Amino acid sequence: MRKITHYILYILIAFTAFLNIQCSGNRKEKSPLPELVHAESVMFDHPDSALHILETMPMPSARWDKENHALWCLLVTQAQYKQVMRIPSDSLVRIAYDYYKTTDNARRKAMSVLYMGNINYELGNIEDAMRYYLEGKTAVEKTDDYKTGYLIMSSLADLYLFRNLADYALDACTKAYNYAIKDSNKRYQMSALKFLARCYCIRHEFPKAIDTYNKCSSISLELGQKDEYYYQIQTEISLVYSNSGNLEKSLVLSKSLPVEYQSTVLIGKNYYYLNEHDSAYIYLQKSLDTDNVYTKALIYELLYKISDSPKYRQYLKTYCDSLLFYNDSIIALDKGKEIIAYKEKYDHQKLITEQQCLKLEKANAQRLLFIITICLIVVIAVVAYFYQKRLVRKETTIRKQSEQLQDYMLQLHEYETRLMQNNRYMEELQEQIAGQEVNAEEIDSYREQIDSLQSENSRLSENINTLQQHIAEYTSKLDKVRRDTEKFRSISEENLNLKQRERMLADYVIDNDSLVKELREKSRVLDDMEWETLEQMCESTYSNFVSRMQSICPTLTRQELHLCILIKLRFSNTQMSEIFGVSVSSVSQKKFRLKKHLSDSLEGGLPEDMTLDRWVAEF
Repeated sequence: MRKITHYILYILIAFTAFLNIQCSGNRKEKSPLPELVHAESVMFDHPDSALHILETMPMPSARWDKENHALWCLLVTQAQYKQVMRIPSDSLVRIAYDYYKTTDNARRKAMSVLYMGNINYELGNIEDAMRYYLEGKTAVEKTDDYKTGYLIMSSLADLYLFRNLADYALDACTKAYNYAIKDSNKRYQMSALKFLARCYCIRHEFPKAIDTYNKCSSISLELGQKDEYYYQIQTEISLVYSNSGNLEKSLVLSKSLPVEYQSTVLIGKNYYYLNEHDSAYIYLQKSLDTDNVYTKALIYELLYKISDSPKYRQYLKTYCDSLLFYNDSIIALDKGKEIIAYKEKYDHQKLITEQQCLKLEKANAQRLLFIITICLIVVIAVVAYFYQKRLVRKETTIRKQSEQLQDYMLQLHEYETRLMQNNRYMEELQEQIAGQEVNAEEIDSYREQIDSLQSENSRLSENINTLQQHIAEYTSKLDKVRRDTEKFRSISEENLNLKQRERMLADYVIDNDSLVKELREKSRVLDDMEWETLEQMCESTYSNFVSRMQSICPTLTRQELHLCILIKLRFSNTQMSEIFGVSVSSVSQKKFRLKKHLSDSLEGGLPEDMTLDRWVAEF
């Protein structure tokens, strides 16, 4: 039975380790080659030099060195994209994408997904690009690579803006700006602010749009960039003024820009709504040299309205035909965009649903692992209990039999003593009879006494024989019981070892949980679902820990219960402060108040020399 118990423990430990490895999917990574490290270090500022390093080095083997080969493919694609080189397909970066999506390297995965999206966007595969960007959004949230986070969210925002998906675009632009702030990159901040202002324009929140554009202009001037980008921002501010009804301010701002950066369409539109039709006609005619269908439709609409006056009525038919032509083109384009927009919304929701299903499947697998572990621990505990109970019963039997044996030995000693005394008395009587020291009457009396002593000796001999038989039987039983006792004592020691291994196994399961490992490596504030996961883990692994805590102290608050859970999981005060989002001293105060609360709730309170951490760990 002892060997079987060992086998059960070994199988349990091996099974738990195997499931944890399968659930986590960890893969030990090798150090990248020095050439790859050098190329990546100069990639941001000198992508041409990085590409030269990558092309001159021997390409890592795709068969024997998959990790470095995947990194080489990713960096080559990154360098080519940064130099605006034409990339005919995503086959090269797909090697990196297929490798990193099965690893825990979230940063590399996010980078490979970014360039998969960029290349597919350049190739016109807009739906595929959107899917990759959404996948990258999830991956980059697990890293501190703020540059990649900005690039993914700005690309996603650009797609949303192009399709007038205002709510999605606003969320993506806000996250892109937050990444730019964390990266302390002014250029990224400037670009993110421009996209954010456009989101406000689509939502008709014009004051917010103007404030955001002004922030963008301030950063541009701070960088000393009063160039085409700066004047483009000023033009967009002028457009916001025009759309919000402030035509004079829009016109003044537009005409204050250098001639080459003025928007003649916007100036002509402002003049038209200010009823200065001659000036409007001149600027609108200048604006016809454009390929944008929407712009031409707007220009011809305004020219058609102007030609209603007698001075320009001769052009009425021409402008009317052109307006109808471009309006038909816009209707066809809008229908296609609407179909694409609905398809992208569907794909977006589908991806979110798939991610939620994956999380649920992972949670179910971990829950099943905990249930199996707890069942095996309960089986071991029950077996240990029955062994202990049987051992106690054996010890009680041994004690009773030993007491009975002692009683028999005392009776045997008493009978043997009386038998010796009777024999000695009979010898004395025999000697007196033989010496004829007594008369005939006394001889008869002596003979009667001798007969009485002999009968008593016979009875004592029978009793002695009976006692010796009982003693022999008990002695044989005690020898067997002693052997059984030694066996059960060794089993009892083994049960103690099993309990210690049970504790070690519970700690092993806890320490290998993905959420606990993540918190030990980098603590952060938890959401409600993650707190619920920790509660369920403590409830199942530590014998209903949460329920027992609430039963002994019903007035325990939610935050105090969370503090008990973190102490039970052996987190330090520093880690607790990061999880609660407070200082270390605040955690100490929380522990002091919790100990006082428990002392008031428990009968007899907590011992003064007992710390809260020790009490919770032993609870």
